[in-house]
Amino acid sequence: MVLSQISVFLPNKPGQLANFFEFLMNNNIYIRSLTVAETEEYGLLLLLVNPFEKCITLLEDNDYLHSVTEVIAIKLSDNITQLYNIAKTLGNHKVNIEYMYTFAEKASEISTLTVLRLDNNEKGIEVLKEHGFEVMEELE
Repeated sequence: MVLSQISVFLPNKPGQLANFFEFLMNNNIYIRSLTVAETEEYGLLLLLVNPFEKCITLLEDNDYLHSVTEVIAIKLSDNITQLYNIAKTLGNHKVNIEYMYTFAEKASEISTLTVLRLDNNEKGIEVLKEHGFEVMEELE
């Protein structure tokens, strides 16, 4: 199953990230995962949030520049070589990883997940499941 990731562009200036986090906190938006990259003019935030629809509405109503991308999440074992195995498996099946990042998911027990943007999510999901990887249906 694909997950909806939000990309938010913020001016690359002191205080902008804190202001954005405050905005999310004040509106009861929970960040499930976050990665931040930067360019000279903008910071790029990649977010998995809950509740998603409410967050999108808030971003639109407050004129935040954003987009939505479909990604997948794979549960990782404790062995870091699983990242290699994911990359090798997808590469062998001609599925390109456009980017990936990992995060720890807090649940009854902590597990690590990797988020992948692929050039073909459906084929990637099929291939990974066929090779025994645990593709997350949703983030609870």
